[in-house]
Formats: sequence, structure tokens, C-alpha cells
Amino acid sequence: MPQTEEQIVRRLLTAIDEDAGVSQRSLSREIGVAVGSINWYLKRSVRKGLVKLQQAPVRRYLYYLTPKGFEEKARLTASFLQSSLDLYRAGRMECAQFFRDCVSNGNRNIYLAGDGDFAEIAVSSSFETGLKPTAVVDGNAGRRDCVGVPVFASFKLAVASHQSSPPNAILLTDLNDPKAAYHAAAAEAATLGLSREVIHVPRILN
Repeated sequence: MPQTEEQIVRRLLTAIDEDAGVSQRSLSREIGVAVGSINWYLKRSVRKGLVKLQQAPVRRYLYYLTPKGFEEKARLTASFLQSSLDLYRAGRMECAQFFRDCVSNGNRNIYLAGDGDFAEIAVSSSFETGLKPTAVVDGNAGRRDCVGVPVFASFKLAVASHQSSPPNAILLTDLNDPKAAYHAAAAEAATLGLSREVIHVPRILN
């Protein structure tokens, strides 16, 4: 999912609090937005009294949080933790229901499309139903295992590895870009002779 403005500001204030000498280029890489956007957010934070600047040698600046900046960082962090908890609760409930429906329908070969936090929530919720996903598929994943479920770069590799038939159902679990992940999963499913109807998109990703 694209970052909200509050998420960007929270990460910006946190990074400045941890390292006053952090560069705008480093902030850009860490937060995942363009350097020009970082510059804009910094200037606005200064205008709002959240951050103060101090010139340093070699034409650099040091950034410090003001008391108001610390208060805003605390508020944004609390909001982030609450939204994360809400996401966990809602996601876990919906995923558990998805797996219960799969058990009722006899669908026991389940793939997850997208690795990450939500995939971990989905796998954990499956334990309540006794139905464990067969594989997690993510072409950009940096690990081979998600809470005990193997991670593959493609659906074809997952099917070949398990020497089984294609999945009965696919649960979309990509939080970063659900729309792109859905279209990628649909395209791969088509190569396995599956329709888009096998892909379940949780409400929180819509």
C-alpha cells in the first residue's frame, strides 16, 4: 500500500530523532520517497515548528526535533500502533474465516500471493482451522520461509516443488501494492489454467 502522509512524517521524525546528521538522500532511501519530497516534508516540518535546523560544516545541516516535534512523533507512533493492531485483528479474523470456508468447500491446496506481515497473519490464522497454506508466492521475497510455509518466486515453481496440482484457492496477502499483486497473480493463475475466481481479496486490501 502507498504510504500515507502521516506514515511518512512519523518515519521522518523518527529518523531525525535517531540521527540528527542524517542526510536527505539517506532519508529518501530509508523512507522510500524521492529526495525532493523529503526536502518538502523537512521544510514544512520546520515551518510547523516540529524540526529545527543547525548548519554544520561542509554545507550540511543537522536536524533536531523540537518539544512540539517530540509530541507529534509520539502521537503519530501511538496512532500507527493502534492502526497496526486494528489491521492485525481484522486481518486475522477475515483470514481465519477464509480458511474455514476452504475447509468446508474441500479446498486444501491454498497459496498466498505476497510475502510480508499480512502473509504471516494469514498463516497464523490458518492454525486455528487445521488447514496450513501450501506455499507463499512472491517474486520479490527475500526469504524462503514464512512462519513455516515455503516461499517461492512464482506459482509454477511452487507447483513444481510440491509435485502437485495447481492451488484450489489463492489468498492475496500483499500489503505493498495489492492491485499489482492481484493482476500478477491472475496472470500466473491463467498460465496454470485457473480463473481469477480462485483469488480471494481480503476486504482490508480493497
